[in-house]
Amino acid sequence: MNKILLTLAAGAMLLGACNRDKPAAEQAATSPTADTGVVLSNRDTAAYRTNAQQLAQRVGQDLGITDAVVITRLVPVYIERQNAIADIRQKYTTDTTGQYADSRAANDAATARVKTILPTPAQYNTYATNQGNYYGGPYTAPTAPPAPATVPVAGHKLGVGQGSGIKKLEHEGDGDKKVKYENGAKVKRNDDGSVKIKRADGTKVKIDENGHRTVKKPLL
Repeated sequence: MNKILLTLAAGAMLLGACNRDKPAAEQAATSPTADTGVVLSNRDTAAYRTNAQQLAQRVGQDLGITDAVVITRLVPVYIERQNAIADIRQKYTTDTTGQYADSRAANDAATARVKTILPTPAQYNTYATNQGNYYGGPYTAPTAPPAPATVPVAGHKLGVGQGSGIKKLEHEGDGDKKVKYENGAKVKRNDDGSVKIKRADGTKVKIDENGHRTVKKPLL
């Protein structure tokens, strides 16, 4: 009888130990640890934020941005880019086929978001041209915009007066061009293709980028 009781007690203890160990075993089987061969993300998010803030400040200085709100909106863009690049590096630890294209896509995605944040097209164009100063890895270089049409030398084609010679020609930093004629007429062509004309008789003509013309004659 004693032997039977001892055998039953030992079996109960063994069964209880197995039940206690079962949850731990299940957790070990499903948890992503080094033993399972799954690489855990060990990213320093504080460092990512610091790097992003520093880059945003640098971009702001390069582009002459004084609005702190704009600088603040750039920070999440650069944090997201760092995470994307980290994902790509983790993805291509052994086979790097496709890493170049994915890295370029991550950089291009960041540039596209920056475009929606920067206040002016000129600032974005400068940023896009200088992406290599801000990103490591490949990116899509911007295509050069077509050169704006030049102001015709023959002023009479714009209605400024037959045979009127050019008195002064100005090229502004933003791409605008101004022409002053000997008879007092003026023509200004903006970088978006729109034109403003002031004829010698005071008539003002505006032609927008879509070719729509507005004429305003002087009061007599």
